[in-house]
Amino acid sequence: MVAAVAAVAAGQAAAAPLPNDKVAEPPLTAGPNDLEYLKKVHAHIHKRWADNFLALIGQNLDLKNPLNDPARVAEADIVISAQGKLIVANVTKSSGFAGFDDAIPEVLKDSVPFPVPPVRSRSDDDNLHLHWVFARDERRCSGVTILHVDDPLPIAIPKLMKAGRRDEIVARIVAARAAGMPAEPSVSSLANEWLRGAGKQPWATVKIAGALIAKGDADAIAFLKAAVTKPATARAAGEILAANRVAICPLVKAGLEGQNGTEQLAAAQALATSGETACVPGLVNLLQNAKARPETRAAAATALGPVEDAAAHAALVAASKEEPNAAVKAAAALALVRPGAGRAKMLGMVSLLKEPSIEMRAAGSAGVVRAGGDSDFDDLYMLFRDSDPRPAEATLRELERVQTEEGTKMIAKLMKRPLVPVQRLAAQLLIKRHAKNTFAAFAAFEGSSDVELRGLSLVAADDAKVAAMGADAKMGIWAYRARLARGERDRAADWLLAALPTLDPGAQADAMVDWLQTAEAGATTVAKARR
Repeated sequence: MVAAVAAVAAGQAAAAPLPNDKVAEPPLTAGPNDLEYLKKVHAHIHKRWADNFLALIGQNLDLKNPLNDPARVAEADIVISAQGKLIVANVTKSSGFAGFDDAIPEVLKDSVPFPVPPVRSRSDDDNLHLHWVFARDERRCSGVTILHVDDPLPIAIPKLMKAGRRDEIVARIVAARAAGMPAEPSVSSLANEWLRGAGKQPWATVKIAGALIAKGDADAIAFLKAAVTKPATARAAGEILAANRVAICPLVKAGLEGQNGTEQLAAAQALATSGETACVPGLVNLLQNAKARPETRAAAATALGPVEDAAAHAALVAASKEEPNAAVKAAAALALVRPGAGRAKMLGMVSLLKEPSIEMRAAGSAGVVRAGGDSDFDDLYMLFRDSDPRPAEATLRELERVQTEEGTKMIAKLMKRPLVPVQRLAAQLLIKRHAKNTFAAFAAFEGSSDVELRGLSLVAADDAKVAAMGADAKMGIWAYRARLARGERDRAADWLLAALPTLDPGAQADAMVDWLQTAEAGATTVAKARR
């Protein structure tokens, strides 16, 4: 283009300057996220368009030349790659003179490479899209705008997460919510993508890994396989692996059959619900080892319960009759009861309800529910007199399986017991089964000294109270969970989106799991209601 201008100007006398050339170029305008880059890319083009092309035609061509017409304005759409390469340079609105229009793509091609565009200014295709006005008047090349070409959120979210553009996704969902769009399905898509790869993070937990394993997440499976070797997480991790048909015995057999008490306990706890026969010899030996810790032997008894094996059954029968340690004997007695075993087995457990040992009474109460479901709650009256929480806790764990109205009423009654562990567990179960008709009773926990109970009380609070607690650093997560429990998912989503920058990575992931689990639980409840 420069050569063409020189050829046209050959032999002509220098022209008088165009009046507009003496006027300062208008300042650039853009949002704070885009302005810094616009200044760079504008400066990059300005020296070629204004300082070179416009300067040449102003100095060397007559003012009557079509190129010097001050009304000459053309517009172009430009696409620049993440590496600064020119992908597209299309004149979308002609100036009315081909010579002026043709200069634009030539100047752009001559400007490669462009300044590398920042992630926040790129569109969903990871390229920078610009709309540029090129003028012969004082505007010159100042009319440049960054265009954000967005995919629909369901398409954009996975793509942007892969590119590490989390903040942009959140901002876009917030904008969509402000425009009246419901939280779903965008927030669930965000949560699923946010959790991807969380299983290998240092802040991963059994809860987080448990939410990922159903999706076949290899990192989550690896995390849980490691967690079954630690007493603090063995039981919960083992239950999740067993539910997902992952063999546990190969992971813990060495510890189970070794001499380390901590490893033995973790192994037995991990096998609690697996029903795997491969570890029966090790569990039987542990149950019968009088030198092992009672809690470890009790865990072995519990793990033998679901196993279809004659040796396992014989060991449990012997322990339930002859074992001198009450905790081990009680665990064996309860392990012999299969869910829905029937009236005969239930009556056998009723006989334990007046035992002097608290462990035996706990096993009896739990056994009544395990064998008979909600058919004999009348015999559980001792649960409302016992000052020890263990019988009620054991019963509540069995009541989780009893998905009936009577079962829900029993959980609600036990929640009134003035025992914090019992209140917590009962409240959690009621929320899990979406028993909204019981939520009013949660108000009794409002003044509790226990943070979790105080947080659970928000399920019964009015909207103003929940909103106020949402702004509290400690109670905000409980306000969020209260809204989820009450089915106020849009309001919960608004809190989550606003709070994400203030939460540490582990808390972010935990909140995402809360969102997904309540969505799945709600869908299951609706499906059951429609049957």
